Formats: sequence, structure tokens, C-alpha cells
Amino acid sequence: MKVSFWDVLSILGLLAICLLAGLFTSIFVAPNSMFNPFPPQALPAQVVIPSSTPTSLSLPPTWTATPGSAFMTATLAPSQTMVPSSTGFRLATFTPTPTNTYTPSNTPTPTNTRTITLTLTLTKSNTPITPSPDPDPIE
Repeated sequence: MKVSFWDVLSILGLLAICLLAGLFTSIFVAPNSMFNPFPPQALPAQVVIPSSTPTSLSLPPTWTATPGSAFMTATLAPSQTMVPSSTGFRLATFTPTPTNTYTPSNTPTPTNTRTITLTLTLTKSNTPITPSPDPDPIE
């Protein structure tokens, strides 16, 4: 089998596609790589603004109710859920709604007026045609 020009060209095209896919993948994975023509800018240093508000070094202890406290309530025993009652309802009925309809205006009325139609017919004749004199000759 003979290798033609188009076979070689298609193999080179496939290799170029694979190389470009690898290049794009390397730029996606490492944006600061040397292959990236537009690397991201370096982040600026973090600014620490001094604060005049004193902050506590630790959180205060959490208050937890103790047994026999005045804020404790008795746990209620579980009860049955009430059966739903019958609620009356009515289905919507069809109500015709008026719609806007297009009414044509300025409608032409058919008439029985005759129109004159001129039809030219060519006939063959043996008489020569003589040119007519020019009524306004240019001098």
C-alpha cells in the first residue's frame, strides 16, 4: 500500500492536535508554567489593619441548665395526631372569555367593470419599411 501525501498530512494533524491538548492541559494544571503566555499576576501581600478593640483570648463558659432549675419544663407525653376533617371544595368550571378577533377593514368589493386589454400580434409582411425623416435634425 502506497502512503500518500494526505495520509502523512492527516498524521501530522493528529500529532498537532495531541500536542495542543497537552499544552492546554499543562497550562490548566499549572498556570505559572513557562508555556503560559499570560501567567496570573502575583497576589499582593495581605494587609493587617490594627484594631483598637480589645478581644478576649478565650470564650466564656457555656451555661447549661442543671436538674431542678426553674427554667426546666416537664416533657410532654406523645399523643395521637388528630384525624383530618372533611373540607368542602368546588372544582373550577369553564368560563368563556371574550377574545379579540381581527376584523379586516377596507375590503374591496368585486365589480363587473370591463377592462380594455390590448394584445399586439406580429404579422409577416413583404413591404419594406422606410425610415421617416427626423423632425428635428441636429445641425
